Amino acid sequence: MPFAIENVRIADLTWLLAGAGGPRMLASLGAEDIRIEWKDRIDTLRLGGPPIPMGEEREKFLRGEPFTAKSEGINRAGNFGENNPGKRGISLNLRTEQGKEIFKEIVRISDIVVECFTANTMDRLGLGYETLRKINPSIIYVQQPGFGKTGQYSEFVSTGPVAQAISGLTEQSGMPMPYPPAGWGYSYMDWSGAYYCAMAMLSALYYRARTGEGQYMDCSQAEPGIYMTGTAILDYAANGRVWQRYGNRSPYLPAAPHGAYRCQGKDRWIAISIYNDEEWRAMLKVLGDPAWARDAKFAKFATRLLHQDELDGLVESETVKHEPFDLMNRLQAAGVAAGVCQTAADRIHDDPQLKHRGFQKMLPHSEVGEWPYKDFPVHLSESPAYVGGTINRGFPCYGEDNPYVYGTLLGIGQGEQRRLAEQNII
Repeated sequence: MPFAIENVRIADLTWLLAGAGGPRMLASLGAEDIRIEWKDRIDTLRLGGPPIPMGEEREKFLRGEPFTAKSEGINRAGNFGENNPGKRGISLNLRTEQGKEIFKEIVRISDIVVECFTANTMDRLGLGYETLRKINPSIIYVQQPGFGKTGQYSEFVSTGPVAQAISGLTEQSGMPMPYPPAGWGYSYMDWSGAYYCAMAMLSALYYRARTGEGQYMDCSQAEPGIYMTGTAILDYAANGRVWQRYGNRSPYLPAAPHGAYRCQGKDRWIAISIYNDEEWRAMLKVLGDPAWARDAKFAKFATRLLHQDELDGLVESETVKHEPFDLMNRLQAAGVAAGVCQTAADRIHDDPQLKHRGFQKMLPHSEVGEWPYKDFPVHLSESPAYVGGTINRGFPCYGEDNPYVYGTLLGIGQGEQRRLAEQNII
């Protein structure tokens, strides 16, 4: 079957996840992505994080056993690999005049330029949108600074946790005072920014197909986070109420119990939500009808809401007796909303639903061999997406596709390529 996107080429200057995630999505949909890097300032994810295990350590990983992986160079970085499958990769020094001219030639044959530097980095290099649109009037230029192209914060450096904090999400998440804000996890805003970037690129491609015109797109990483705080903003604007953290409870959809409860095993938990008396009785039956549940203050939903702290402790005194997955299955069979707080190992090795959905795909790689990658999270019936993209490959080694891009696409001879490499241009 055909990909959803065909004959679309991306000049990809992104970093980390917030930048790389959007092009990753389009590569899965069929775009040719050319990841452009330079060794003197390489993506930090190539340098840190868990390396992909090799040899016996890999066999342990694939069997679901504990393993230790040694860092063995920039082409075996797990986090970088997860963010960049299905992409080609070239090395190019944009701080040289000839490197800039080569980049312009890549732009000339591309449909999209996407980057996530600070707001004016590309302008200072002489490679901003106004320059590139003169070379390719139909180019789509996507910029992803932390706080947008303009304004007081435009030159601020940002990462996912910084954008999340500025947006207000960090302050809203966590246990009630006096506990500090907890936030939503390190990379939450990175993935949110990635999805918005992908949506923006698809919208621009659709617009160009209708009009023939490219456009500039300013994608702030922080603003999608503010978008998700709308309820708290509306409550304050309309009622003057300042958001209070509720832990695992919801102020808008009452439930009791409503939380994560300890189970058998080391650091094993299950989330349970009870919204009415029928679900309450079903949960108690699964838990063996404990005597404490006959207390009058737990008889009705309204009174259970008034005693949630005590109720949480009593529910956990029962869940701790159970294996988490067995308890989840029994509660679900009884009509109770319940789910194990899964670890990474659970999701990778044991989750039957993810296996059924084909959540992970094995892709080849020039150095590490076959390795699993998260596939595109939406299944399309007529134009299936594929994490390996059109090249059926994992992430690129540094400069791996120089011969293809410089030779096949740009027509630069092998001798000239060697000279450019010797002069630290490619």
